[in-house]
Amino acid sequence: MNSSDVYRLEALLELAGAYPGSLTAREVARRRDIPSTFLARLLGELARDEVVVTARGPRGGVRLAAPPEAIGLAQLLPPEAPAEVGGAAVRWLAGRLAEVQQELLASQWLAGLVKLEREQGTTPSYEI
Repeated sequence: MNSSDVYRLEALLELAGAYPGSLTAREVARRRDIPSTFLARLLGELARDEVVVTARGPRGGVRLAAPPEAIGLAQLLPPEAPAEVGGAAVRWLAGRLAEVQQELLASQWLAGLVKLEREQGTTPSYEI
């Protein structure tokens, strides 16, 4: 997963927490520590893909286009391209990893990540 994928998921998790309401891009950027210009580009891509809906003006903002339960992770994260370099064994392994990743993502929903984040956020940490 690259940094764009991480920021995309972080923004969507924030919007999912506010669903069905909306947030300003500035709020999302501040809450998730995402560079605002980068977030604007990501939100534009997500709006083109009809994952989010944007509205301008004083009462504007960004919101999910559907409930978190209806947004699959496979539609949010592009598949990893299998390696085109290396020997047959390396290409085979890269292809299998891509298949496993797609299988996992096909069975996961944004709502599941929201639930996980809430559970982890309320669980005390004993790290030193």
